[in-house]
Amino acid sequence: MRSNDKITGLVTVTFGVLVITNSRGLANLPQQDYGAGTFPVVIGGLLIAFGGLLTLRGFSSDAPLMVWANEVPIKRFYLTLLGIVSAIVTYILLVPVLGFPVVSTLLLSLLLYGFYRQNWTLAVCTAAASTAVIWVVFGRLLQVPLELGILEKVIY
Repeated sequence: MRSNDKITGLVTVTFGVLVITNSRGLANLPQQDYGAGTFPVVIGGLLIAFGGLLTLRGFSSDAPLMVWANEVPIKRFYLTLLGIVSAIVTYILLVPVLGFPVVSTLLLSLLLYGFYRQNWTLAVCTAAASTAVIWVVFGRLLQVPLELGILEKVIY
């Protein structure tokens, strides 16, 4: 089922408002001009801005509110759900041992290949690039501690 941009935009704006509202009470970091709520407020603001643009685009079209796109076979739905839940559980169990870069690259490769069936080279390259971007943004820029696991001895 596909929804009109009016609905998607309004839901996105509402979610952005909720994110900002709930992140206002987060305490500032010691000796920092910004606090734990800074990043969620920025994300909430972006959600409001882009949701507003999507809503305006929805009001400018005369498309129906909901349209059935095509049927998803129930077996594929359950396999996809099982794959995502398995990936989350595997991530939780293996990151302390193997580390974020190894587990993230492995799981993303498996999920990309499993969902899109293109080829392994494309899946592994995309997963490695995505893991590197996540590592730089969260591990380096935002100082979120991402476990290195077995790579700790190699890197340090």
